[in-house]
Amino acid sequence: MSSERKRMELPKKKEDLEKIVEEVEAGHEHEHEHEHEHEHEHIEDVISVLELLVDSLSANVKNLDSSVKGQGKEIVNIYRILSYLVEACTTNDQNSKNEALKKAISLLK
Repeated sequence: MSSERKRMELPKKKEDLEKIVEEVEAGHEHEHEHEHEHEHEHIEDVISVLELLVDSLSANVKNLDSSVKGQGKEIVNIYRILSYLVEACTTNDQNSKNEALKKAISLLK
């Protein structure tokens, strides 16, 4: 026995394919009706799981949104602190340096 699978060749003509489909459908008509009931229950289960997953995803998105907003505020504070530090480093006036450093320190608290 070879471990290779033989490839099934499908008929090329549309009529032959239709005949095969009709034969399969006729042989499984009763099974299909019974399976349809189980498929309906299975589909409802899948829909319930999908709804739970969508709710969970929605909650995660809201959580990420609030986290991103908070991080955005922190980034703005970092830029303000940096601007005060640059101001303190570039000015020659001691009062301006002190004031800029005080503003930077107040943002760190």
